[in-house]
Amino acid sequence: MVLTLFSSLVVPTRFLFSLLQCSSCRRTMVNKLWCQEAARKWFYKKDQSLHSRLLSEPKCQKHVATWYLLYRWLIFMAWACIVVCSIFEFGSYKPMVVYDKWPIYLTNWDLILGVSQALLGGFLVLRRWKLQKVSDFDPSALMLGLIDRVYWFLYVVTTSIAFGVTITYWCSIFDPRIHYLDPLNIMLHICNSILMIIDFCITSIPFRLRNFWWCLIIVFLYTMFSLIYYFAGGVDKNGYHYIYKILDWKKPVQASLICVGEGIFITILHSLMCFLEKVKDRLYLKIDKKLGRPYAETHMSSVEKHADIV
Repeated sequence: MVLTLFSSLVVPTRFLFSLLQCSSCRRTMVNKLWCQEAARKWFYKKDQSLHSRLLSEPKCQKHVATWYLLYRWLIFMAWACIVVCSIFEFGSYKPMVVYDKWPIYLTNWDLILGVSQALLGGFLVLRRWKLQKVSDFDPSALMLGLIDRVYWFLYVVTTSIAFGVTITYWCSIFDPRIHYLDPLNIMLHICNSILMIIDFCITSIPFRLRNFWWCLIIVFLYTMFSLIYYFAGGVDKNGYHYIYKILDWKKPVQASLICVGEGIFITILHSLMCFLEKVKDRLYLKIDKKLGRPYAETHMSSVEKHADIV
């Protein structure tokens, strides 16, 4: 009786064990395939030929019109004017004229990034504008060169850093007792983000989630600079032994947390820009469909097929 019962239980038990083992193997295989697919999408370098055209043409057109060429150089002039006003403190209610302290502030690092990407953008658009005058010119044959890569890097970094500077300044640094709401302050901490918002709405430059570390490079470099500057005895414009009050290395734990928090915040901003780019693509697609322009669909497919590069 007991042996019969035991033998009747062994068969279902072996069956269940085999079923569980197969299920586990299948789950492991699925997870492995999923990880391989994710890694392939993350690291695999696809055809990069169309990326160059995305860096030099507006979102609404597949060619470079004269208005877009003028627009690119107007953006550069706007950045250049802000840099000049920042250095010589034009528009400040209380200029201090301390030129040697200008490079120590993250705001001014953002200005250098902004004017650099605007200059490269103007150059690329001008080159594209000249090339398309040739009768047999094919924009899809453009190659992604070093200047294109540098411009893409600077543009993506400037966008996130500009928003980070603006939000951080008005939320954590601005003190009405010592800071003035003057034209210079508005140019440095509001107009920088406005320029990038306008550019984001008009350009076709892609944002990729995996490139979040580009922005973290700037955060890391500035953190190292502020730390070295502190140990070298550097002071700010007012003679205090720090660059920003919230980044005072006399309080290393607080300063370290601020740097880590800023890195996380910049990463969130970059992720938000990636999401907004998808929204922008769909919005332009809907507008083009309403206007009966077939270019939007081909443009969207080109972006999806060729824009995933590291």
